[in-house]
Amino acid sequence: MLSLQAIGPADLPHLAALHAASWRSAYRGILRDEFLDADLLGNRLALWEKRLATDPANSFGLLARQDGVPVGFAYAYPGADAVLGCLLDNLHVLPAMKGRGIGRALMAGVCRHLIGHAPEQGLHLCVFEANQAARGFYEALQGEPVERQRVELRGGGTAAEWTYAWSSVPALLAALAAPVTP
Repeated sequence: MLSLQAIGPADLPHLAALHAASWRSAYRGILRDEFLDADLLGNRLALWEKRLATDPANSFGLLARQDGVPVGFAYAYPGADAVLGCLLDNLHVLPAMKGRGIGRALMAGVCRHLIGHAPEQGLHLCVFEANQAARGFYEALQGEPVERQRVELRGGGTAAEWTYAWSSVPALLAALAAPVTP
């Protein structure tokens, strides 16, 4: 059974492990192998320790558990952009668990939180241009690609990145609830 819970400090090891596993799978060929194969777990643990210590007032996150086992997470910043609204900064699912509705459930949880706390906001996120699987997922949910830019990468180099946006969080929530068509 899939459950979502608010992220807290006790979840640090789970967040770091999920984040590192997701990056090693989804970003291979985008981020440098040397970076992905180094101490990525320690890198992500340091990020989450800092983030959870300094960001809680202007952010929130959800951890997905399948039968009690952490399998994915989402982390968002309401009000991050005056026009686009909330930034969904992280959406990660264990590679072996993709395609089971976990990403959809996490996005729906973020949407429900926003509808309850900041109903006037839209939602946006950034995705690497080369991450075709993620781009297809967001486009199937009627995410609109609104900006392309080149960004500096952790570990060195640059890559193209797209910002996808949804002006209506209730419409996104409805799209997430719709049956998935093959």
